[in-house]
Amino acid sequence: MRNPLARYLARARAMQFHYLLASLILLLAVYPYVGAGTTGPAALKVLSSFILITGVYAVSNRRRQVVIAALLAVPAFGLGWLYVITGNPVIGTAESVFTLLFYAFTALVGLSRVLGERRITTDTIYGAVSVYLLMGLTWATAYGLVESISPGSFFSSHPDGAFTFPTFIYYSFVTLATLGYGDITPITDQARSLAVLETVSGTIYIAVLIARLVAAAGWLPETGRE
Repeated sequence: MRNPLARYLARARAMQFHYLLASLILLLAVYPYVGAGTTGPAALKVLSSFILITGVYAVSNRRRQVVIAALLAVPAFGLGWLYVITGNPVIGTAESVFTLLFYAFTALVGLSRVLGERRITTDTIYGAVSVYLLMGLTWATAYGLVESISPGSFFSSHPDGAFTFPTFIYYSFVTLATLGYGDITPITDQARSLAVLETVSGTIYIAVLIARLVAAAGWLPETGRE
């Protein structure tokens, strides 16, 4: 019994970023279809709760990281569901702060692990993709926080002009990938500063990641190369 359990735990440990990436892709793929209607906020909160849980597991290699991640994830989880129930904007702002810090912390830990691994595995690749998607969600949360504190920070050419978290997810990844469709425009200096920082971070991340993967390929012994 001990050996199969040990093998299962070792396999699960080697797939930490698999679960996080799956929850991230699930959110990005499903949110356009569940975000509308009266049940939309609760459905989105279920999806984001999966990210909080799998994010804590993804950084569970070290006790300090787990403690910090849990201290950020638990308030984000509780405040998020409390905001869905009450609709209190103050609670929503507090939730955004904890969620922003959690996403940023998880992304930084993931980046550190990806850049520090000498042996590139499938989980390393999944971790690199997870970091990129977490960057998009981090900036999306930051945009929502800025808009909630200072309404009118963004302008939309869409007829309804409503700024919701799904709207900022779209705008964040468009900015991160430097597509710049122009249908949503930052108006205030604070919003423009965030957009600039996201554009730069996305470009630098791709460049550093490619360089890291090339360097890792050079570390492989001759017998390990194909």
